[in-house]
Amino acid sequence: MSIAQVRLGATVPDLPRHFTNNPTLMKGNGFKVFTTIAFLGLCLWSLFPSFQSFYYSQKMSDMTAEEQAAYMDENRQNIQQARSESLKLGLDLLGGMHVTLEVQTGQLIGQLATNRDSTFDAALKEAIDRSEAAETPVVTAFVQEMEERDPNIRLSRYFRDEDDGITRRSENDQVVSWLRDQADEAVTRGMEIVRNRVDRYGVTEPSIQRKDDRQIVVELPGIDDPDRIRELLKGTAQLEFRLMAEPARLQQVAQRLIQYYEPSDSALAAAQTSTVDTAAAADGASEEGTALTDGTQLTEADTSEQGTSLTGPDTGSDAAGPSNPLVEAVQQFLPQGRPVTIAWATAQDTSTINSLMADPGAARIIPGDIELLWSAAPVASTQNGQEIYSLLGVKRQAELTGDVVVDASVEFSQQTNEPSVSMTMNAEGARIWSRITGANVGKQVSIVLDRYVVSWPNINEKIAGGRTSITGLESRQEAQDIVTVLKSGALPAPVDIVEERTVGPSLGEASIRAGFISVVVGLLLVALFMIMYYRTAGIVADVALLLNVILIFGVLAGFNATLTLPGIAGIVLTIGMAVDANVLIFDRIREEQNAGKTLRASVSSGYEKALSAILDANITTFFVGVILYSFGVGPIQGFAVTLMAGILSSLFTAIVVTRLIFDYMILERQMKVSYG
Repeated sequence: MSIAQVRLGATVPDLPRHFTNNPTLMKGNGFKVFTTIAFLGLCLWSLFPSFQSFYYSQKMSDMTAEEQAAYMDENRQNIQQARSESLKLGLDLLGGMHVTLEVQTGQLIGQLATNRDSTFDAALKEAIDRSEAAETPVVTAFVQEMEERDPNIRLSRYFRDEDDGITRRSENDQVVSWLRDQADEAVTRGMEIVRNRVDRYGVTEPSIQRKDDRQIVVELPGIDDPDRIRELLKGTAQLEFRLMAEPARLQQVAQRLIQYYEPSDSALAAAQTSTVDTAAAADGASEEGTALTDGTQLTEADTSEQGTSLTGPDTGSDAAGPSNPLVEAVQQFLPQGRPVTIAWATAQDTSTINSLMADPGAARIIPGDIELLWSAAPVASTQNGQEIYSLLGVKRQAELTGDVVVDASVEFSQQTNEPSVSMTMNAEGARIWSRITGANVGKQVSIVLDRYVVSWPNINEKIAGGRTSITGLESRQEAQDIVTVLKSGALPAPVDIVEERTVGPSLGEASIRAGFISVVVGLLLVALFMIMYYRTAGIVADVALLLNVILIFGVLAGFNATLTLPGIAGIVLTIGMAVDANVLIFDRIREEQNAGKTLRASVSSGYEKALSAILDANITTFFVGVILYSFGVGPIQGFAVTLMAGILSSLFTAIVVTRLIFDYMILERQMKVSYG
C-alpha cells in the first residue's frame, strides 16, 4: 500500500477495522479516554513507591543480617524514599503502639495565674471537673465558673503578663483570648517535645497528630517495648543551659578513647594507665590545658585535606587484623572548625558509639565534669543521604534550667534581615545569666533539652537584664525551632497518657493476611456472579472492578492516607457497591432491549436512565463517609476515607470506563454484547 493510495481514499481491504478512524467514537469519547488514561497513570505513579518498597522488603527478607546491613547502606536513600512515599499501613496491620496524650490545661491555668485565692482555686477545680464531664475546653469552663461566682469579676485580677499586654486594666475578653492562646501553644509545645523524644527512640515513620484542643495522638509502628515508650512520653521535659567543655580537653579525651579501643594490647594498656581520675578532673584542668601541646599533632592531622580524622596516624588501617570499633563507628573525629565537637556519626551509629562510651574503661577516660551529648538535629549528611550528628562535649553541671525562661521569639535584623532568637529570663535567671556570661565571654554555652544539644552559641559579651539575642542562625526555621525548644523547656502543663493500645506484629501480619484473603475472595465471588448472570457485560463489569481496586489504592497512596483493617472492610464494601451500579445499568439496558430498541440505543438509554439512581445512592453514602470522617477517630476515619475513595472510583469506572468499553465493542468492533 502506498502513501498515495491512502491520500486518494483508495480501498484498504486488508486494514483491520479497528485501525480505521471512527469519528463517532473519537468525537464523543476522546476526553473520557484521555481522563481514564491520565487517572490510571496518576494512580499507578502514586503506587510505584509502594511497589518499590515491597520489592526491597522481599529482597532483604532473603538476606542474612550482615547482607541486609550492607544492602541497606548501598541503597539507603532509595529505600527510605520508597518507604516514606509508599502506602501507609495502620497500626492494626503493621503492629505497634497507639497512645493518646492530654495536656493538663487546668494546671496550666493555675501556673499562669499570678494572684491566686480561694475563689480562684475552687473555680478552677470545679472547671476541671465540668470540662471532663461535658468535654468542653477547660478555659471556657473556668471562665463560666468564675462568672457564675461573681458576674462582675475581672479576670485581670488573677492574670498579668506585661509582655503579652495583659495588665490589670485588661478586659475579660482579652484575658480569655490570652488564656486560649496559651492553652493552644501548650499543646503545640507538647507535640514538639513528644516528636523530639520519639525521633530519638528510632521509630520508623511515627505519626504525631493533634486531636483536639488538648489531646495529642501518637502512633508508633513496630514498637517492642511499650514500657519504655510509656516512660519516654510521660517524662518531664528538662531544658538546661550548660557551658561547653574546653576544646583542648576534648582533644585529649578523643585521643585516649581511640587508644583505649585500639586492638593492640600495648595501646590498650597505655590508654588504661592514662585514664583521667574523674574526681580530680576539675582540679586538673589547668594541667590538661598545659597538655594541649600534646594535642598539637592531632590538630595538624585535623587540618589536613583528608581530614580531620585522628584515625590515620593511629590505627594503621592498611594493616590486617582487628580494627578499632570506635574509629569504624564515627564518620570523623574532631571535625575542623568545630572545637567543641568530638566526633561526627550517622544516626544509626550513635547507638553503637553510646554503647562504646558506656564501657567502664571508656567512661573513666571522660572527665567527671564533662558529658558527651549528641546534637538534637543533624549537622550534615553523607553522599547516600544518611544524616550526621555531632557528639559534643558539654559541662555536666547545668548553669540554669528552663524554668527561668519567660518568653522567646523570632526577630529579624533591620539591616540584614537575618533571623535571630530573642530570649527573656525572669529576675533570678537574669542575675545568674549575667554572672555566667560575664565570666565566660568568648566561650560557648549549650542549650540542652532532654539531654540533646539544641544549640551551642558563642557568648560575645556579658548579658545583663535577662534579655538575650541568639544570632548567626541559618534560617527562620532554625530560629523557630530554638524558640519552640526554649518555650518547651518552660512548659508548665504536664502531659498525661489517657488512652493506650498495643497491637503485636504477629497480629498485624494476621490482619493483613485476613484482609487480603477477604478482598480476593469477595472480588472473585462478585466477578463470577457478574459473568454468570450478565455474560459479556459481566466481563466488562469485572474489568471495571479490577480497575476500581487499583484506583482506590492509588488514591489512598496519592493522598498519603493510611490503610487500616476497617479500611480494608471499606474496600470490600466498595466492591459490592461498584457492581451495584453496573447491575442497575445492565438491567436498564435489558429493559430497553426487551422494548425493541437496538443494542446501541439500549446502551445509551440504559446509562441515561440509571444515572440518577446511581448518583442518589452513591452521593448519600458519600455524605455518610464525610460524617464518619468528621466525627470519628482512628479506625473509623480509616474506614470513612477508604469508603469515600471507593465511591468516587466506582462511580468513575461504572459510568465512564464501562461505557467506553461498550462503545468500543459496539460502535468500533460491531460486536454483539450479551447482557444475560
